[in-house]
Parts: sequence; structure tokens; C-alpha cells
Amino acid sequence: NRWYIVRMDSAWSPVAKYLAALPNEYDESDVYERYLTARKKTVDLLIKLSKPLTGLLTPEQYRMLPAIVASYLDTRYLQGIRNGTAGGAQNPFNSGGGAGIPGGGGGGGGGGRSGN
Repeated sequence: NRWYIVRMDSAWSPVAKYLAALPNEYDESDVYERYLTARKKTVDLLIKLSKPLTGLLTPEQYRMLPAIVASYLDTRYLQGIRNGTAGGAQNPFNSGGGAGIPGGGGGGGGGGRSGN
């Protein structure tokens, strides 16, 4: 857990700092690109951990996992969400929407301030 948290923090802290310093007018594409880069790094971490974590569970324990938790241990699912914005509403790491990890939510759908 510590290994994951440290690496996740190193991916998202620069993005959070950048977002906090944004003026009212900003380049949406640059903001989205920074978000997407951090998102990919986070999903890559989960992909790296999925086999070792799954290996800790017996088949019975794995079957007892809620489907959404099991999906975050499935490398095919993780590869599928890595570049997209699907999964935010079901993201177990995201307590209230927004740019959570790894599904994120949001992205590309307005809210930016450049030329709106």
C-alpha cells in the first residue's frame, strides 16, 4: 500500500499543484493532457500490482470480491480504461467524483475556461 500511495502521489501532486494555480482563463487541452498523463501512470501502477495482489487471494476469496473491486485486479479491464474516461462513477478510489483514481470521471466534457 505504501509503495502504491507514494507513486500515486508523485503522479498526482504536480497535477494538483498545476490545477490550483490556474487562472480563470486556461488551455483546456493542456489541463486534460496533464490529467490524462497522471491517470495513465496510476492505471499502470494498478496493472503492475494486479497479478501480485490477485496471487494473495484464494479462488474462493477472489469470488467473494465485489465485481468492481475484482475489475480493478483485471489487467484487461485496466488496459481498457487506461486511455478513456469510463469508470469514474464506479471508482472505488474516488469518494466524490472528479479526477479520481484510476477511472477519473470527467474529461473532455466542458468546464474549461478557454474561450467559453
